[in-house]
Amino acid sequence: MAKATTIAQYLAVSNKIDSDMASMQDDLTQGEASYLITELNNEANAWGNAHLYHDKTDGQNYILDSGYTMNGIGYWLQLEVGWSYTPSDYQSVVTDDQNELFNFQMMQQDYSDPTPYNQVHKTDLEMMQHYPSLQHGTVIMVNMTEEALRFYDNGKLVRSFLVTTGQVARPTLPGVWTTYSRESPTVFKSDDPPNSPYWYPPTPINYAISYHWDGFFVHDAWWRTEFGPGTQFPHIDPDGDSFAYTGSHGCVNVQEQDMAWLCAHTDWTTQIVIY
Repeated sequence: MAKATTIAQYLAVSNKIDSDMASMQDDLTQGEASYLITELNNEANAWGNAHLYHDKTDGQNYILDSGYTMNGIGYWLQLEVGWSYTPSDYQSVVTDDQNELFNFQMMQQDYSDPTPYNQVHKTDLEMMQHYPSLQHGTVIMVNMTEEALRFYDNGKLVRSFLVTTGQVARPTLPGVWTTYSRESPTVFKSDDPPNSPYWYPPTPINYAISYHWDGFFVHDAWWRTEFGPGTQFPHIDPDGDSFAYTGSHGCVNVQEQDMAWLCAHTDWTTQIVIY
């Protein structure tokens, strides 16, 4: 630029700058995708440690938003970056990152909302506004701090249920998901070895709707008798079996009769929203 003395020379320098910036765009988008994943994880850990859940059963403190950390959706977003090759691939990850940051904001906002779980929540409506497709058809809306599921049909609240989501190490994945599969009945088999604390025996399931590949379902949990806030952490379930004493492995557990109703009122077009 210092050597340019004519309009043509200045334009040549300007064109060179534009060309260099364009060639960097792929790297910039890839860097933004990775940066936003780290930012989401950092924000989730900061908020979680500032709003710890004290478990009276074991005396330990737990974060409420592990689904937004690297234990949860952060891991899958990183995989998405690793699978990306084209600028549009990386831009898709950036969009997913931005949506998860929005979902996380909604979770924080709902945490302070005293509205009963079985009534319309402001954050549900804001989610529908942000994702217009949720305004039509059937939607299963799950909030991980309330441990509640609200079922909407064309934007109208129809039913509400208390649920149990994933434990801290195996959290439920936040996001807006489409129905991946519908199984009734089925048998769940653990991918973990028998000596793992996450192992479970082959378990018959009556109703299951998958929201993410690799075994993430909304399904009945007949072995539980208690659902709702705190059941994603260690707790005493007086009439449940030993697998009812903590949260799920990333699934959304629902009472059997409630899950039967959900399966009867949903189909392959149903969207599953978790925040």
